[in-house]
This record gives sequence, C-alpha cells and structure tokens, in this order.
Amino acid sequence: MFAYYNYRKYLQDYYEYRKSVQRYFSYRAFAKKAGYTSSGFYLDLVKGRKSLTPQMVPKFIHALGLSEKEGRYFSLMVDFTHAETPESKQAIFEQMSALLPRTPKALSRQQVEYYKDWYNVAVREALSVLNISDNYQDLALFLNPRITVPQAKQAIKLLANLGLIEKENGFWRSVNKTITSGREIPPFIVHDFQKKMMDLGKASVDNYSTERRNVSCTTMSVSAQGLERIIHKIDSFRKEVVDIVRSDDHESMIYELNVQFFPLSKELDLSESSATQPAQGESDET
Repeated sequence: MFAYYNYRKYLQDYYEYRKSVQRYFSYRAFAKKAGYTSSGFYLDLVKGRKSLTPQMVPKFIHALGLSEKEGRYFSLMVDFTHAETPESKQAIFEQMSALLPRTPKALSRQQVEYYKDWYNVAVREALSVLNISDNYQDLALFLNPRITVPQAKQAIKLLANLGLIEKENGFWRSVNKTITSGREIPPFIVHDFQKKMMDLGKASVDNYSTERRNVSCTTMSVSAQGLERIIHKIDSFRKEVVDIVRSDDHESMIYELNVQFFPLSKELDLSESSATQPAQGESDET
C-alpha cells in the first residue's frame, strides 16, 4: 500500500494478487462488495478510462479492507493521481509522506544487550499488544514460552535504559515500529540470537497446531544461477513482510519468522566433471 503513489497501479496489483490467492475473486465480486453495479468499472479505473469520484472513495476503502490509516493514504493517493499541477501534487505528496511508516532503526553497539535473551525482543513487541505499566505478571504470562515476573521486569528496565521503549500515556511503548541489527552489532551476537530463535522454531512443531504455525522443508538441487535467484526472492519476501509489519495496526499476538536456506552438500565443479549431470531444480518436499 505505502509503496504506491498512483491508485490505478495499486488497484491493478491488488486485483492480480487477490486473483492469485483466490481463484474465484472477480471484478463482479469486488463491485458487489463496494456497492456499485458495473463489473467493468474496476478495469476502466486501472486503464485510465474512468476516475474515482470522492463519493466512490469510501466504498473502495471498505471493499479493499483498508485500515483507517491506509484509507487516508488511499484517499490521498487518489487526489495525487488526479492532481494536475506540480504545486498541488507536492502538497498532497507531503501529506502522504507524513503517513508513511517510519524506516527501521539500526541498533548501535551500545544496545548490544538487546540480543542477550530472546524474550527482550518478544517483550518489546508485546508492548504493541498489551498495556503494560507495572503489571509485569500479565506480560510474563502473555509470552510463550512463559518467562518469570523478574525476567519481564528486567526486560522492561533494559529496554528503557537502551532507549528502545518509553512511557506514553502511562504505558510502555516502542520508540520505533521496527528495528534492525545494523552494522554496529557484532555478527557473532546476532548469530547466537538467531540460534536461540531457531530453537524456539523447532519447539513450535510440537507445541502448535498447523493452524497456528507454518513450518515446511524443501530439499532441492539448484544451479549457481538458481541459487542467486532464490536468495534474491527470499530477500524480496522479507522486505514485503517488513512492509506489512510497518503498516499494521491493532496487533493481537507476536510471531517469529525464521527463513532458513542452507547447503547440504559441497559444490560440484562442473568444469572438471565429465559425468552426465541430472536435470537441475528437482525437489523433494516434506
């Protein structure tokens, strides 16, 4: 949503995405939800043959399932697309920019303790869900696996000392929506933290039903070119997830996403091998 400035392009990509995940989604189905009769109106908007009127904008916001903030951005996006002068476009652009999610904050070397225990990260995220002042027991019981009340209290104290959270209307809240380890945190610290989160991922297979978690394994043979494409695809996917998180609101739970993609063999030097090679890209998914 927030990566777009032209609502026609957004509607085009929205339709293609919905169609890819829900084969029965159609222009007619959207029209019914938005409360208009012409099934061709949506395509006319995308092609630039027609334009959204102020009266239709709320109906589209409802049909698209946008949040209040997303709805304001969509409305401005319509105005920006229709604006005819550079001055008006600039004024609308500034309003749109004010609604953009803040970019991730890179941690400094002085904030390295953030990664000491896995629950420090979980506690910071929990503050987007719970109203925590000094009710540390609620915080401790909310996490899974559960932590102790002293651990919850110590985590809040640490996050506050590191400048990652602050009191807002009497409750602890994160200073930044998303943060990243950045370049100043030593790699071995991040790697140790990643191992801890992977252990929690392994435990989730036994602790949660398939409705609550998504864990899969795919073993594949790939070429060097295929490897590069897959890594690029994973990076793009992670960025899309971060965009969703930045624009999300009304959070009710905490989730951990671990993406694992690693070699299970040495690399064969094809220039020195005279053996017949099997087709690349065959997979064994379990």
